[in-house]
Amino acid sequence: MSLVTDLLAGVAEFFADVWVFRRQRQKRGHATRDMADDAMAVARFDFVTALWIALVSVGLMFLLVFGFGVPVGWGVGIGIIVAAVWGYRRYSQVVREE
Repeated sequence: MSLVTDLLAGVAEFFADVWVFRRQRQKRGHATRDMADDAMAVARFDFVTALWIALVSVGLMFLLVFGFGVPVGWGVGIGIIVAAVWGYRRYSQVVREE
């Protein structure tokens, strides 16, 4: 794909994320906030929180595989599980914030 197509797809995905985030907050009975506040919450989760979770999980994988001699499949699996649980927990906290 071209750079412009990738950029447009990324922007559309971000707007879809914000829309889903607002719908989840609305279904949980939270008061509606400004679109800008919700967009900042999603952007912070996408760029800061997700990056932090990914870096820690990759570090955990390397530690398990190279430090403790765990088989690669197990190390990667444990890292992915930790990232998924942590990411889900953090996203649910973001949705519950007032």
